[in-house]
Amino acid sequence: MVKTLRYTLMTVVAMVANFSFAQTTIDFTKQAVTLKDKVGYTLTAEGYTFEADKAAGTTAPTQNGKAKDLRHYAKNTLTISGPAMKEIVFTMSEAGKKQWGDVTPSEGQVTVDTENGITTWTNTNGSTTVTFTVGDTNTYGTNKEKKPAGQFDLASVTITGDAAGKTKQPANLAFSEATIDHEVGTEFTAPTFTKETTAAVTFVSDNEAVATVNAEGVIALGGEEGKAVITASSEENDAYSAGNATCTVYVWHYNVYKKAAAVESGKKYMIVAQRDSNTYYAIPAKESYNYGYLSTFNVEGTVDELKIKSSYDDSFAFETLDDGFSIKDCYGRYLYMDTKHNSFQFDKEKSEAWTVEAEENGTFSITNNGKFIQFGSGTYTSFGAYDKLQENAVLPMLFVLNDNESGINGITNDNTVKNGARYNLAGQRVNNSYKGIVIENGKKFVVK
Repeated sequence: MVKTLRYTLMTVVAMVANFSFAQTTIDFTKQAVTLKDKVGYTLTAEGYTFEADKAAGTTAPTQNGKAKDLRHYAKNTLTISGPAMKEIVFTMSEAGKKQWGDVTPSEGQVTVDTENGITTWTNTNGSTTVTFTVGDTNTYGTNKEKKPAGQFDLASVTITGDAAGKTKQPANLAFSEATIDHEVGTEFTAPTFTKETTAAVTFVSDNEAVATVNAEGVIALGGEEGKAVITASSEENDAYSAGNATCTVYVWHYNVYKKAAAVESGKKYMIVAQRDSNTYYAIPAKESYNYGYLSTFNVEGTVDELKIKSSYDDSFAFETLDDGFSIKDCYGRYLYMDTKHNSFQFDKEKSEAWTVEAEENGTFSITNNGKFIQFGSGTYTSFGAYDKLQENAVLPMLFVLNDNESGINGITNDNTVKNGARYNLAGQRVNNSYKGIVIENGKKFVVK
């Protein structure tokens, strides 16, 4: 591996010339970024602002949920702004050392020290804003043979600049839990909020129907299922830097799917396979995909019932056509097969018919354009469709959403969120004009 010395002669001279400039170190693993849905994140700390953007990349930058390092992928951008900066020293995280690509700055120059796990940017003229673009290739990482794509994953940064060394203390805003995963009908315990700043703290929920927050930072359920991000923020003052913290609340119930012996139009089904003492169920491909195989999750054992969180719509709707059934995923895309590929095609307008025939062993032969759905080829754990049975492949089963045992039916009046929200027997929220059997606050009744 070719190693570039951390400091070129120019860098050393610049440091000596600028010894009066103070340094600020920011440990990203102790910060909470504000995520921008499917785009990137923002972070303000110690007087500096960090803006990460997906840009021309395929994966959005983010903060890892476990390691808490900041992860930037090929073609992402990271913009740092604040008081005039002479030098920025990036310390790679453990993940970053494995998949470490080049970054190109909008100005200044970059050097890399693989031995000490750092990338250093310098600009003797100073910059108040600099943007780094991540390269395509894993140039320096220890795992570049297996994962050649470039990344730029950071544990911390040290900035040398005009006003970076002010003795202001971090705001240290924090919720006791960064994520709350709450099942409807169980007891909800609000996280505690702490701070060190003397500045006022403001609290905002991006979805008050799911979770609210008061002026003291106390979170409460709003009554509906879904996701809410609670953000706490404070301004910079004479003693403390600006700060922020987030708590993400997920509220859901379990949907119950049971092994089906036949297909009924209008029902929702999980596409399931059992192999190697495991039960695998298909999940829809990404919303942006026009074709692809169906990846899977699995549970141990050969079960006859699956309980799936309502926040994950992994089911497929079967509707009767003249000569079979259409199959539609949660994004409204119909599945069908072309004549060239074994992966599914996805189209919101093309509702081709699949023939569905029950087999004696509980599986189904589900065929379109001469190809029938199979799970696995060799050791693969995904669903595709082929004109012949593949090695080690099995036919799918279908597990139907159980109208009478959807997790919402098990809610008791003591613990349920009483919000007046109505659901049908499939666990879908409906408005007041809906006719039929509905569930409201844990009670089932008929609306005519």
